[in-house]
Amino acid sequence: MALILPARARALLLLSVAVLAACADSPPASNAGGQPAPDTTGPDPTEAVTSPTFAATPTGAAAPTANLADGCVESFDPAADYFPEQLTFEHAVGVSVTYESNYKVVEVVPPAAPDTEPLRYVLVQCGTPAPEASGELAAAQVIEVPVADVATLTTTNLPHFDVIDRVDALAAVANPEFVSTPSVREGLGSGTIESAGSGPEPDLELLIALAPDLLLLDAFGDAVLDDVGRFVEGGVPTAVNADFNETTLLGRAEWLKYTALFLNAEAAATAAFDEIAGDYTAVAEQAAGAEERPTVLVNTPFEGTWYVPGGGSYLATAIAEAGGEYVFGDDDSTGALELDIETVLDRAAGADSWLQAGSVHGSLSDLLAQDPRFAEFEAFADGQVWAYDKSTTPEGGNAVFELAYTRADLYLSDLVKILHPDLLGDHELVFFGRVPPAPNATPTTPAPTATASG
Repeated sequence: MALILPARARALLLLSVAVLAACADSPPASNAGGQPAPDTTGPDPTEAVTSPTFAATPTGAAAPTANLADGCVESFDPAADYFPEQLTFEHAVGVSVTYESNYKVVEVVPPAAPDTEPLRYVLVQCGTPAPEASGELAAAQVIEVPVADVATLTTTNLPHFDVIDRVDALAAVANPEFVSTPSVREGLGSGTIESAGSGPEPDLELLIALAPDLLLLDAFGDAVLDDVGRFVEGGVPTAVNADFNETTLLGRAEWLKYTALFLNAEAAATAAFDEIAGDYTAVAEQAAGAEERPTVLVNTPFEGTWYVPGGGSYLATAIAEAGGEYVFGDDDSTGALELDIETVLDRAAGADSWLQAGSVHGSLSDLLAQDPRFAEFEAFADGQVWAYDKSTTPEGGNAVFELAYTRADLYLSDLVKILHPDLLGDHELVFFGRVPPAPNATPTTPAPTATASG
């Protein structure tokens, strides 16, 4: 059965918080600073409501010429198309959208069970009726759009709001200490964006109290759907982000359109992504003309196991598009390979570059202290070891886990600059930096902004 969550029902849900808390094993969270969504049964007389642009049709009827980005439809017209601005996914394979006159159906492939039915979300223009909950839509979650207040349990999608100029829609962010996107950090500092809790486990009671119009979380792990169910039962509309399962950088970046679907911001998302994709393609074309293809190793061991991305992963694809030769590129898996250091040494001892190892704020000596066998890699001996913590915050936020997955063009440019230093002229590395021989006293570099023209 589809779960319809109109905003005007949120107040009733909030009344049930006390009952839910009384039944819980732990006492209710003291932070109840979230604000309920406005009643959509009619406009607030104290606030101005932004209306869509209308134009006369040949029959004389008024039809919207832009998606409604704020407020709800006041007088429903069954013949009107309420989504004249639409988008499509050309690079991302884990998400799709189809449009009807007053609702859109979004499908997300669950990474933990890709052969099962997709997760479906029916995004209904608020102020218009939802479709019948039958057939493929019987189990779909129904969410009114545009959402005004979004809470997110992942930082990956924060640059999405920035590049489409909708940081104002962010109401709360989990683990705010790890945020690196400047505009979101500013909102956290000023109090316009709240904390949705810290730690590995989400705070259900706090999220119910915050009462966002939408909660976003990464689709990691087998239990994620159970988490979604608990949030929805608690009255919090919830959708999952699965960009990490894409096999290309542009595929990951295109998930900014997914976030935009809930905001009716299709036009802004399409414009931002097209610019990113255009710049990415231009850089890839330059790299394709490189005469040499340096070999590349990535990562370091963790608790005795060296996890490296498979040859079908987005990073392996990016290395190839940057004009490199990934040492495990002949493997076609998209997940991580679990290897021991002997196997990696046998395969990659002669690699020209070593990425995602050590720290730009440490040294090669620090890296060697982890395992003396690292000295056997030619890239180590040549000083071609590159860390991805150049743009970090004092609290530990890292732009490579936020901006890099949206600004695929900048990420690819960094890879090309490392593998072919003279190819991109004066491009300055954004996410990567060379691990110095001795400790680096250079201060932390603030994360760059996420404007698509950067």
